[in-house]
Amino acid sequence: MPLHAILAAILVAACWGGNFTASRFGLNDFSPYFMLLLRFVGVVLLLAPFAWRHPMPRLRDMLVIALFLIVFQFSFVFSAMDMGLSITSVVVATQLGVPFACVLAAIIFKDYLGPWRSGGLMVAFLGVVVVAGTPNASEHWGAFMLAVVGSFGWSVANVYLKQMKPTPHVVPLLFWPALISLPMLALLSALLESGQWASMHNAHWTGWAGVGYSLFFSSLLGYGLWNRLIVNYPLSAVVPYSLLVPVVGIAGGVTTMGDPLTTQVVVGTLLTIVGVAVISIRRPQLIEMEQ
Repeated sequence: MPLHAILAAILVAACWGGNFTASRFGLNDFSPYFMLLLRFVGVVLLLAPFAWRHPMPRLRDMLVIALFLIVFQFSFVFSAMDMGLSITSVVVATQLGVPFACVLAAIIFKDYLGPWRSGGLMVAFLGVVVVAGTPNASEHWGAFMLAVVGSFGWSVANVYLKQMKPTPHVVPLLFWPALISLPMLALLSALLESGQWASMHNAHWTGWAGVGYSLFFSSLLGYGLWNRLIVNYPLSAVVPYSLLVPVVGIAGGVTTMGDPLTTQVVVGTLLTIVGVAVISIRRPQLIEMEQ
């Protein structure tokens, strides 16, 4: 790829990796479902003037993406962070989305795994097991498993997207799931959370900055650039840069939140990244969804 495309891919990884820290700041002031509601209200308002210029995808497809990617994945991952799980543990747990997608593709599409991807799966899962034994993950075992389940939601949405023909343009693919998710997120927030309006009045600027970062840098800039890259360049050239996401995410957790960078964390993270790298290089189509 040319230099500008490489820089764009690195920028995407930085945007998505930084979203873990930004979300942590947002969760200091807002509850998880309400924070997601604020984020995707913003996505809908900003994209509404452009969404109508493109054909509307099938409602069923957008409902599945909204349910598994936004309501399922994001809410579980952010709830895990809100329960006390460190950014480092969350980042590693969410990397299981690629191995899960690989397994689902093998089951649904009869996609032969082969020795390389099978080995990558085992290494990635081993890395997560190593991190699961760290003090933070052990003390918040339920939250860690919630993040793992959230990564499974990402894999379901990703595998479902792969079988959609034709794949929708990036604007409606962002707009319609966001719009459809709003009543679900509002209902969940109303049933499971409290003090939402008070949090809006009392939120520190860092909380609003966290929501704004997720909206602009993760959803709009990150996914917009990613879509252009995968359209214009081979996936095998683009996808490896997504492996920088956990590096940036963990660096943010260590530098801003004081997450301990122990030998166990480093070993588990490296194992997970290596396993995901093997899967991604052998089957780059498995990483194409928003972070």
